[in-house]
Amino acid sequence: MTQPPDLLLTLHRSAQVFAHRADLAERLAPLCSPVELAPDELLHPAEAAEYVVRRGKMRVSQLLPDGREITRAVLQAGGVLTVLEDDPTAAGHGEKPADDVYSLPDLILMALGETELWQLPPGSLASV
Repeated sequence: MTQPPDLLLTLHRSAQVFAHRADLAERLAPLCSPVELAPDELLHPAEAAEYVVRRGKMRVSQLLPDGREITRAVLQAGGVLTVLEDDPTAAGHGEKPADDVYSLPDLILMALGETELWQLPPGSLASV
């Protein structure tokens, strides 16, 4: 039985992908799967994907080993989260910038109010 891969979450705090590119929403719409979240609902990504906050806000908190919870980001519309598989054989493994990449099991992703995310296939935003 194969164990599921460890997942990492990368925060793109200042992406604001729709702020300067109004046409981008139209281009990405056919690729997206909308994810509607109720206030205080948690997001539990299970596979590699890219998420764009389409409307509302998402809080990203990290649970520390000593039990403390630290808010790492509050992403508004246009903010981007990338979930990817952690590949221990990849070059540069373990050289993750602490401010941008986190182990997904240590995080809580919660909607602040009604929120809509667009889930996109990995790499969809690479050309943005």
